[in-house]
Amino acid sequence: MIKIILSSFLVTLLFTPFGVYFHKGNNLTSFSLQLIFGLILISFFALFFNFFFSLNQLLNSIFLLFSLIIIFKYRKIYLSKKFFIFCFFSSFIIFLLITNSNMYRPDAGLYHLPYINLLNEEKIIIGVSNLHFRFGHISIIQYLSAFTNNFIFNVNGIVFAGALIASSVIINFLSHLYVNIKKKEFDFHFLFIFSILIFILYKMNRFSEYGNDAPAHFLMFLMVSEIIKNFNYIKIKDISNYFLLSIFIIMNKVILITSIFFPLVFFIKKKITLKLIDKKFFFILIFLFLWSLKNILVSGCLLYPLKITCLGNLNWSNIEKTIQVSSQNEAWAKGWPDFRKTNTNNIVQSEYSKDFLWLKTWSNNHLLIILKILIPYIVFLTFVLLIVKNEKTKLKKRNYIKILVAASLIGILIWFYKVPTFRYGYSYLIIFISLIFALIGSGYLLKKKSNLIFKYLISIFLIIFTLKNLNRIIFENKNYFNYPWPKFYSYNENNKIEKHKYRIINNKKIYIPLDGYCMYGKAPCGDINENLNVIIINNYLFMFIDS
Repeated sequence: MIKIILSSFLVTLLFTPFGVYFHKGNNLTSFSLQLIFGLILISFFALFFNFFFSLNQLLNSIFLLFSLIIIFKYRKIYLSKKFFIFCFFSSFIIFLLITNSNMYRPDAGLYHLPYINLLNEEKIIIGVSNLHFRFGHISIIQYLSAFTNNFIFNVNGIVFAGALIASSVIINFLSHLYVNIKKKEFDFHFLFIFSILIFILYKMNRFSEYGNDAPAHFLMFLMVSEIIKNFNYIKIKDISNYFLLSIFIIMNKVILITSIFFPLVFFIKKKITLKLIDKKFFFILIFLFLWSLKNILVSGCLLYPLKITCLGNLNWSNIEKTIQVSSQNEAWAKGWPDFRKTNTNNIVQSEYSKDFLWLKTWSNNHLLIILKILIPYIVFLTFVLLIVKNEKTKLKKRNYIKILVAASLIGILIWFYKVPTFRYGYSYLIIFISLIFALIGSGYLLKKKSNLIFKYLISIFLIIFTLKNLNRIIFENKNYFNYPWPKFYSYNENNKIEKHKYRIINNKKIYIPLDGYCMYGKAPCGDINENLNVIIINNYLFMFIDS
């Protein structure tokens, strides 16, 4: 366990300085933002390098040396007591989250981990979605995870990405809340992040449930918080930071595409000028171009599995499979497995998602799950308002809040219409609820003892968050390979590396898992189509389906 704590400290210390070029400062909130932007920059380079090289330990370790250069250049910031305090808090949260945990199994075993494994062993493979369709819509966080496998952390480094994002956001929110409670200032921003933090500590407290979803939702919460906090003080040159953050969110979860609307609130007050076209803006364009090119190369589609974005004339495109995957994903998110149990009308999967035929089944099943989560949360927030509110006060005009509410509502509608599973779009729901909570709360003068009430409530939820994770660390199964690191080698409880079968296609070994889960073991790995063909052209691997 000491090794996990030390590694968590080091990964925070080495990754945070990369973000100094996007956000400067030397307090806990600034360091948390630097870490987020540092992770974005590392992800960019991981994406770029993989066009030419595998993300192997040597390459990743050499790149990490640049962190030492940045630390030396900004040594007054990164050799300070404040920064080491930040690293300590971050490492403690990461330790709580990852120790003796799982890696979002089984999904991680199907495509998250195999793709990370693929990145560590191979440069970009053209048409790799033909090996496993889920490789077509992989998240940028897999590139970040693969890049954290180096000589310092070894393969265990692949577990840090999601926990780093979580720790950054939690520290950011706690820092803001601490300052406001100390000053007894309970403004709109305070109430908003209080509401968000309560949800994080209440529902986002298990690393094994993170996957690709939670990191994107964490970043959505952070982006809206920063927009609210900085709306009246933002400089035009810094607006591109928010667009970069929204693009990174979309690269993690396409359903969060309306995140691009949130930064537009700045243009209510600020005029668009050529000053916006700065180096960071061009960085965003290059990042988008590389991501789009990667998508086309691995799947033949700009946004897999959206058929309209696919190029059917590419040899590795598989339009028929793309349509099937798109239909299947939407149907399953709308409760197809539940409907199939009682289907007496012979409705096929492709028809089920149309004309709201799915609504009744979804309402009787998944909606109840969503309500079970949201109702206690809303009741708690209502209780908080009742015990802290005093007398009404005149609300300040906040037109930009209306845009934030509208953007979250549009996101909710898109989520509900396409993939109404809670894990896909809960940041839209929680942001909307928190905005309403903050609007209502800021319409009152709060009681003098509100600072004590908020302090005790936050402390109670932090204790619950800590105890829940310590309970897993202390009492859950410890008899597995690579304990106490998260289980990522196999789907079995013992976490031992499984033997895979393989098929040789044109002198290239393609691995097939015995139990259906590749996990992190051998690469390339997937469910091989009998018509899969593999060729090598100019040292690049091409995978396509023979017609």
